[in-house]
Amino acid sequence: MGLGSFFRPPSAAVVPASRSSAPLPSAAAAPALSLDAAATGLPCRVVGVKSPELAPSWGRWLAEIGFLPGERVTVTTRSVWGGDPLVVRVGQSTFALRRAEAACVRVEPL
Repeated sequence: MGLGSFFRPPSAAVVPASRSSAPLPSAAAAPALSLDAAATGLPCRVVGVKSPELAPSWGRWLAEIGFLPGERVTVTTRSVWGGDPLVVRVGQSTFALRRAEAACVRVEPL
């Protein structure tokens, strides 16, 4: 029993990348995700902002500081302790956002 079978369920099939017929995912086909779920260093574009029901002012505040549709945004750093806060670069500005605030921003990978 090799290491590969130890970490993979016995029913999982392994297909070499060169023989796979499935197309590779592209950034254009990727669905929108929340900014708190975006990978660190992945350049994204803001699609929209939606305030949580219990904090309706967050959407306006995020728009005021630059989280507008079409704006380029990147999560540059995450805290080691639970990932909160996130350091986010939007346009030419850098902000620290709580994960709950970043979850309001919908983005798509570039």
